[in-house]
Amino acid sequence: MINKDLSLVFSPEKIGNVEISNRLVRSATYECMATEEGHITDNLIKIYKELAMGGVGLTITGHAVVREDGKNLAKMSCIHSDDYIEGLSRLAGNYHDATKEVGNDSKIFLQMGHCGVQISHWGWTGELVSSSPTESVIQKIARPLKIEEIIEMAEYYGEATNRAKKAGFDGVQLHGAHGFLITQFYSPYMNHRDDIYGGSIENRAKFVLDILKSSRKKVGYNFPIIMKMNGSDKIKGGLEAEEAAKFAYIFAKAGINSLEISSYIWEAGRRESLISLPPEAQRNIRQRGLEAFNLEFAKKIKEALEKDSSINIPIILVGGLYRFETIKSIIETTGIEFCSMCRPLIRQPDLPNTWRNGPPFPEAECIHCNLCTKDFLVKGPKCKGVRCVKKEKEERKKKRRNV
Repeated sequence: MINKDLSLVFSPEKIGNVEISNRLVRSATYECMATEEGHITDNLIKIYKELAMGGVGLTITGHAVVREDGKNLAKMSCIHSDDYIEGLSRLAGNYHDATKEVGNDSKIFLQMGHCGVQISHWGWTGELVSSSPTESVIQKIARPLKIEEIIEMAEYYGEATNRAKKAGFDGVQLHGAHGFLITQFYSPYMNHRDDIYGGSIENRAKFVLDILKSSRKKVGYNFPIIMKMNGSDKIKGGLEAEEAAKFAYIFAKAGINSLEISSYIWEAGRRESLISLPPEAQRNIRQRGLEAFNLEFAKKIKEALEKDSSINIPIILVGGLYRFETIKSIIETTGIEFCSMCRPLIRQPDLPNTWRNGPPFPEAECIHCNLCTKDFLVKGPKCKGVRCVKKEKEERKKKRRNV
């Protein structure tokens, strides 16, 4: 029996036909732990085994690249060839084995995507492609994809979805937020096309619909396909909440099984007084009063979808979540079904178990200092991989005191 203090947080909910054991999601997190060629490593598998045993209901992996030129950072996982299936299968298999060991029955979805023009100094060094001739944050101009190339790109996503299913993942998430390639089609700030992929909301949604069509042909309708999307680009001339809700409706009607609501494109982050890198990972959440900073976007999208009784897909909220009481309130009062976290689970992969065993329900130890993100953005391929750098420093300092 679930403790009444835990309420809906530790109750099951479905995404598509897959039951998720509780409402806590580990949001996709860049790991910087694959090989340079994008293959899965033992250290990467270890990260996911810890998450599986930590009590989260659903883990979404870091972004796996659907085409070679889609890498925006170093040591990213890849899924653009059948050569990657074996390693990805090891990751999914180890995750499932770990959940069985502790009786959690947690599920794992593979996030996939393409960076387009959203590139760092550590990413793809060749020609960049996008919806339009957009400039990247490192001052490189992308070449706009031709119509036939867009159709081909959608096929890459479809083939990647099929590989994820073959590898044993429980579902996939399309990375359609933060200025990545899918965003570059639906965002009015980034898409300046005047053909069937530009202009109207329906045209700017077409790339996602092409991806869904290609994917469903290959994996059918029982394999969950969800998407991470912006509720706002957080930049003048970019996507705003009202338009985001219209896109969400189109995506839901087309067969997306769930939407995770985030915000920001990288260009927006450079214009803020306090720069957070990347901007979707806002710094100093507590001090700045930014707890659950995407909540209003998610609520507007949820409300828009609820107007059509034929639509019944769960919404996942991400961004600035670190207190159990806040998550409990959101799930109980807004209709939003899931809450996801990234940085708190880097420091404490067992935070869901800590909360399940409450009360008390301590706040996450993570202070959103972003030393973890700074490490891979500055060091690139020399980064040791995703971890709480602050905790690492604290432990070194403690060892020096004990010498």
